[in-house]
This record gives sequence, C-alpha cells and structure tokens, in this order.
Amino acid sequence: MKTSILVFLFLTFGFIHAQDVIQIHTVDSVKTHSQIFSLSPISKKVDQVNGLVFGLGHINNKNIEHQTINGINIEVNPAPAAGALYAFMSLVYLPEIIKNNKKNNLAKEPNEVCKIKNMSYAPYLKLNGLNLSSGCFFTTTSMNGLNISAGNKFNDFNGLSVTVLGTIAGHQNGFSIGVYNANNDLIGSTIGVYNQSYELKGLHLGVFNQVQINKGLQIGIFNKSNSRGFQLGLWNVNNKRSMPFLNW
Repeated sequence: MKTSILVFLFLTFGFIHAQDVIQIHTVDSVKTHSQIFSLSPISKKVDQVNGLVFGLGHINNKNIEHQTINGINIEVNPAPAAGALYAFMSLVYLPEIIKNNKKNNLAKEPNEVCKIKNMSYAPYLKLNGLNLSSGCFFTTTSMNGLNISAGNKFNDFNGLSVTVLGTIAGHQNGFSIGVYNANNDLIGSTIGVYNQSYELKGLHLGVFNQVQINKGLQIGIFNKSNSRGFQLGLWNVNNKRSMPFLNW
C-alpha cells in the first residue's frame, strides 16, 4: 500500500514538473515569458510581447538570444540629433560623397560593390506590426509592417518604411522613403536622394541611384549600374555604355 502511494505521488509530481518545463523557456537558467506590455529595453526575462512596447529602444543584451514583438513598438531614443547632423552633412557634401564612393567601389572586389554588412548582435529582435521611433534600432532586427522613424537598419524588412534619413536592409520587400536607402536585394521601390542596391528587382527613384545587378528600373538625375538594365535620367551609366536620358 505504501509503495503504491509513493509511486502515485512520484508520477503526479513528475507530470506537473514536466508541464512546467514545457510551458516555461529558459535562457541561461533565467525563466522567460510573454506579456502584453513592456518597457524597452525589454527585460531578458521576456522573450515575446503581444501588444505594446514603449521606451528608449532596444540594445545589445547577450543574456537572451531572441525577442519578438507582435503589435506596436514606440521608441524615444537619443539617436535623432546625431542622425540629423549626419543627414545635413550628407546633403552639403553629396558630390564629394559620390566621388569617394566611386573610389571605394573601385578598391572593392567586383562582387562586393554596393553590398552592405548586416549587424550581428543579440538579441535578435523580430517586429511584426508598427514601429514609431525618433531614432533607430541598436540591435539585430527584422520587421514585417510599417516603420516610421528618423532612420533604421534591418536584416530583413517587409512592408513600408517612411523615414527622414533612410532605410538600410539586408533583404527588402516593399517600399522605403528617405534621404539614403540601401539594401542587398530589393523587390519594391526606394525613393530618396541616394538609393543603393546590390540587386534591384524594382524601382529606384532619386537624385543618384546605384546598383550592382539591375533587373528593374532606375529613375534619377544620375544613374549607375554595373550591369545592364533600364535607366531614365540626365546621365545614365551601365557596364556597356553611358547615355543621357535613356539607357538599357
């Protein structure tokens, strides 16, 4: 009888403990969970927010591998002042920047021209929804939805990005508006002063547009492509010819 009771208690508490292990994630022996509201930076004990995140932004935190936001992310961070100065200087020295960019591209390997490097910091942040920010993300981020900010960088971006400074993305599907827009591959459109893509499968609309592999259309004052592709502008350059107004 006593043996039967002990076996019953052992199985009961063992089952309860097993349920706890399944329901609670652990990161470095720290229990994590999801919630509907969080301040940012998000605590390392929270791996998912389904609702609203508000605060100063997301920063490098090696104590957690990834965090997900399903909903709205609102940030008031100190990046805008430095970003506004950078944008102003970019406009003032735009001809010199273009000239230096050309020299730097000549020094690169042919297959590295126009490529950007993605950040690799923890946590890996995934945002599905709306981002309203005065600055930019300070950690590795991928987003699906609407981004309205001073400027931002993403590993992957799917949706609409409206910024002052611009949008930088490893892989971009959708639209971005800003002074400077850069990506490794674009399916969609970018509108800005300077647009740059490694592989374009959409539209560049700006003052200066540059692409390594052009499978779309560039419209601007000056368009440069290291491959063939349609170009409309005052001066158009590709790997075959240089022409005013129209090139292919």
